[in-house]
Amino acid sequence: MKWLHQNTKMMLATVLLSLLLTLGQPQRISSQRLRTNNRATLNVTLVYPEDATILIGALFPIHNSKTVNGVDVCGELQGEDGIQPLEAMLYTLDEINSNPDLLPGIKLGALVMDSCNSPTLALDQSLGFIKGFLAGQNQYHTSEFMCGDGSIPLFRGGQFDKVVGVIGGQSSSISVQMASVLRVIEMPQISYLSTSASLSNKERYPYFLRTVPSDSNQAEAILKILRSFGWSYASLVYSGDDYGEDGHRQLKAKAAEFDVCFASPHRISKEDDDLHYRKVVDDLKKEATVVVVFAHRRVFSRLMRTVELADLHSRFMWVGSDGWSSSTPEQMETVLEGAIAVEPLARPLPGFDEYFQSLSSESNTRNPWFAEYWKSRNNVRNQKRTPYRQMYWLHFVRDAVYAFAHALNNLWQMNCNGKEGLCNRMGHDGHIHGDDLLEQLLNVTFTDVTGNPFRFLENGAGLPRYTIQNYQRLQGYNYSWVPVGNYSPAEFSHQSKGTSADQPELFLNEPIMKYRHESPFPKSSCGVPCLPGQARIPLQDTCCWRCEDCHQHQYLNSTTQQCNDCDKCNTPNSNRNGCVIKEEKFIDYKNRWAITSMAFASTGIFSTVLVAVIFWIHLDTPVIKAASRELSYILLAGIMLSFVMTFVIVSPPSQFTCGLTRFFLGFSYTVCYAAILTKTNRISRIFNKNPTKPTKARYTSPMSQLVIVTLLVSVEVVINISWLVYYTPTTKHLCDQSTDYRIRICNGLDDYSYIVGLIYPLVLVCFCTVYAIKTRKCPGGFNEARYIAFTNYTTCLIWLVFVPLYISTGATDDVRIVTLAMSLSLGGFVQLGCLFFPKIHIVLFKPEKNTRDAVMSITRTSSYRGSGRRPGPEDQHQSAPAIIFLNNTTKQGGKDEGGLKVPPAHFDPGIVTNKDPSGKVNEGYLSVIPPKNQDTAGM
Repeated sequence: MKWLHQNTKMMLATVLLSLLLTLGQPQRISSQRLRTNNRATLNVTLVYPEDATILIGALFPIHNSKTVNGVDVCGELQGEDGIQPLEAMLYTLDEINSNPDLLPGIKLGALVMDSCNSPTLALDQSLGFIKGFLAGQNQYHTSEFMCGDGSIPLFRGGQFDKVVGVIGGQSSSISVQMASVLRVIEMPQISYLSTSASLSNKERYPYFLRTVPSDSNQAEAILKILRSFGWSYASLVYSGDDYGEDGHRQLKAKAAEFDVCFASPHRISKEDDDLHYRKVVDDLKKEATVVVVFAHRRVFSRLMRTVELADLHSRFMWVGSDGWSSSTPEQMETVLEGAIAVEPLARPLPGFDEYFQSLSSESNTRNPWFAEYWKSRNNVRNQKRTPYRQMYWLHFVRDAVYAFAHALNNLWQMNCNGKEGLCNRMGHDGHIHGDDLLEQLLNVTFTDVTGNPFRFLENGAGLPRYTIQNYQRLQGYNYSWVPVGNYSPAEFSHQSKGTSADQPELFLNEPIMKYRHESPFPKSSCGVPCLPGQARIPLQDTCCWRCEDCHQHQYLNSTTQQCNDCDKCNTPNSNRNGCVIKEEKFIDYKNRWAITSMAFASTGIFSTVLVAVIFWIHLDTPVIKAASRELSYILLAGIMLSFVMTFVIVSPPSQFTCGLTRFFLGFSYTVCYAAILTKTNRISRIFNKNPTKPTKARYTSPMSQLVIVTLLVSVEVVINISWLVYYTPTTKHLCDQSTDYRIRICNGLDDYSYIVGLIYPLVLVCFCTVYAIKTRKCPGGFNEARYIAFTNYTTCLIWLVFVPLYISTGATDDVRIVTLAMSLSLGGFVQLGCLFFPKIHIVLFKPEKNTRDAVMSITRTSSYRGSGRRPGPEDQHQSAPAIIFLNNTTKQGGKDEGGLKVPPAHFDPGIVTNKDPSGKVNEGYLSVIPPKNQDTAGM
């Protein structure tokens, strides 16, 4: 703070101090007894610890006030409401000072005074902070005052000079008086329970902060409670002070927004006589059943006594604010039973119960008022001793102390370069500037007792966090406030969903709420209660109406009171006052259709693995060798992929799963039929060679076959990648105004563009069919024409059945997705059953057929190629054997070819009859082929 600014501020403070002292003088000299009474409490100051480096001032209502000869004086001990917050502050300071990471080398302390729960007396007490400020300015800046001995004057031993901020007051009326004084010396103030909306005015109270929310939020919570119970018509009573006036303004301003009408409001204050209270009660009898009371406890207590005297115990349903609900007037329980109140968030202060209950008048010497409290609480004549109960709002006191501690710690980090203790740059020659501290307070963040981050909003208030209380009769005719809900942002209320972090929402646990004698809550409306989605047509009285229904797809516009349409993908909300996005529906792993598909696919996966294991165990047997082992495993991989794709297809649609489905839908078929095509093509080239060109078939080795399969599959890869780039996979929603949900699907499912990936596999299916026919006369171990043909025909049949089913089910049916998955699984089972199960049957159950002779046997009546005539008996004779090797290790010409080996043919593959003998030659198989010259010539 600049020196010129300091001097100007000092002059203003001096003038204000003189005026306040002048105004306050008649009150203090009214009588000798009053001066003695006040001095016993107002002059008591708690400073703890004595060696504190920095002090936080605080005003707590240790005593109540009473009016004597028109003057407020301190009265009886208030009890828990004053002692508990004071001890909570001391308890928190001990916790902070024991933390080496917070304010290292600096001891934080408290300077506490009694406000006596009176705005006038609190104002007098606040003058001590001004006097301490002036003394500090005189000592560290401009010395304008000097003692007779030349020393610098100090106020109360100089302890007030260390005060950098103030905590208090408890009520809004006290906080208003304090904030008006403290702004002059730019001293930050944090209240732990003042909720008046007027205190958010930063032009009037720039240095005022609070850890509780503003009453503007409390008014919204009350109105939401009224709307939740359907109470569209209510009476309103408020106290004639800042707290009540602000609450009344907030309720009236926002009532129309929540479809609530208030009868003529009633203003009452503690100065009003009994006649005025009786008149208010008589007027309330003629109005609504529900009465909203926004007033302080003292005013509310008089109102309840008036209601009781009028014998109206069960006439009203009370809904109120935190000003009167923190405690209940004695002997008013039956009048108040069933009431609902909104209070700042109720959370216990951890560890405080053990601490407070361990205190006694002997052990707690640092608190000068505790002995009086201890004597009052343990008075043997007090037969009805109230058991200890922690005040629900003590954690707000903790938040205030921690806010100062963290703000000071931030100043220390910025100015002291890690050096422990209060450095000169931070203290500015013994004084921490209030504007610097306020800036840090507005940006402070720390963890509160709920485990959530605490921070101040822009208006200096805490986050809107409230507990909804219900006054219930418990067992034994005991009454107590019971928490039944909350009104908090989503991060504090786990029941609230779909809201922004700072936007509060109301949650009520209605099953545990109780009214009088377990009866249902009353109704309060001068019109017919409209159901959700019904428009209210005002009648002569603006609070009365008739109802008109909105259509199913319409919502009620609260501004125009007209029914408006929601678009196709939206539906009216539960209150039918707006549109919300329809519930999203899609097939997932919990869907019964998906479970069926996955069970079917899992069986296929197990079967595929089992076949692969059997192939591996019997890898060197003739039947497995003849099946082209490498291509068989590629085929098994494609079949496995077909089954695995089921889990992708039935998963929740996303860009990733949609892309996988579009790519692998055709890719899995391509892998399968590329392997089948390569296999049949190879057999055809080996066994159906042109007799005029007796050369060995080329590209029959395993490596060659793998290359061919890769080339065939790469075509599908290129097609799919190009398709994915051109038509990016995304999700979309299908909406229909007649349904109350929207379907999330992959794009392309509704316009059938998925067929692009199946065009190339269908071409391969056609070629496989051609080559299967060409190899129909090969030896039995190589002849799979029937099986391949059956596989192809069945695959085509599957798609002919499933594609129309897929198209006809419509976008709103889960069967559409399952159709896609089941078609892949069925295709995989057909390929397993036709191409592998016959071989598995021979290997496991017909080992006598798993021989080289059986594999190479040929039983047919037509030639491979050539004459086309049926052979006569003269043509049936033996000739030189054609040797076909199945052992991968057999070499020819010094080169390991592997797989199926056919030596160069120097014979005419003529007609083989049913009597063709065969034998074993050089570990190969031979078949007798007649070498008739005329047959050769005929070819």
